[in-house]
Amino acid sequence: MLRAIYDKSRPTVLLYGPRRFGKTSFLRNLPKLLPTEVLPIFFSMQEQASLGSVGDFCYGLVRVIIRDAKIQGLRLPATERNDFLRNPYAALQDWLDAALPRLDSRRLLICLDEVEKLGATIAAGKLELSIFDQLRELIQHSDMAFLFCGGVQHFSELGPNWSSYFISVRPLEIGYLSAAEAHSLLTEPRRGEPFELSYAEGVVEQIIALTRCQPYLVQLVGETLVNEANRRKVRHVSPTMLEATLPLALRNGPPYFDNLWREQVGNTAAEVAAGQAILRALADGQPLPTRDTSAAQAALRRMQRYRIIELVGTSYQIEVPLVARWVRECSELAT
Repeated sequence: MLRAIYDKSRPTVLLYGPRRFGKTSFLRNLPKLLPTEVLPIFFSMQEQASLGSVGDFCYGLVRVIIRDAKIQGLRLPATERNDFLRNPYAALQDWLDAALPRLDSRRLLICLDEVEKLGATIAAGKLELSIFDQLRELIQHSDMAFLFCGGVQHFSELGPNWSSYFISVRPLEIGYLSAAEAHSLLTEPRRGEPFELSYAEGVVEQIIALTRCQPYLVQLVGETLVNEANRRKVRHVSPTMLEATLPLALRNGPPYFDNLWREQVGNTAAEVAAGQAILRALADGQPLPTRDTSAAQAALRRMQRYRIIELVGTSYQIEVPLVARWVRECSELAT
């Protein structure tokens, strides 16, 4: 992934995948991962102040460039919001003409997080479609590269404007950690720093199997174990302690599980109801409810896309065992 981002040909990359798979964390850690000649800039489309108008967007982009450059020891020219409200594109280009020569041999990597919100804002009439022209123009700049970070959809699935304006974007899917990465996260959560907690034989492997190396769930179980070990004043995790701690982890993860249960299983109320019924049946090892309705078919497709279920042979199953356990033990409380 880093090789693709740092490619000398400056490809524009779309990083996509389900929620809580570590996309935003990856973006925020880029300053530690990239060579010094690349200056990563983090621009979240969740910042509503940057999506009120084209002027707000252009000013917001400049503001985060100044902010992140300063964090990394580089001072760029200051600017005023009013300049961008009068003539946003001209103000942006004038600022770039003044700022980019100060980069010397460095180049900017503009990381747009939650990029699908940009399209939603255009559809709502708050931003003009011309913002795509401006982004495409910036992509051609020799001192800049772009990394778009979105959900599970490719640009081709976000609508015709995305696919026609950004036809050369290279998609990269972010998925589960490797077993080695999950093992390292559990045994050395802060690389290079001593970690006092130890695990009985097989415990780490059991966590890896339960979470299927889903990044958020590995961290959730690990953090819950640390908190429980501190409460018990112990420094060794036994299989019994792991099993006793798992219900706490399930209760500590409402943002993840609730979003999965209420939003990721379907796009309409009928699809959500069908998706929830399917998950309950799969978690309990029961036959699936009817799959003949359009809502059930849509829910099955969506849950496969969101990495909730998978087709193994001719049967569906929940991908992550810990998610199946949450459905069995906790989903009634979330309904």
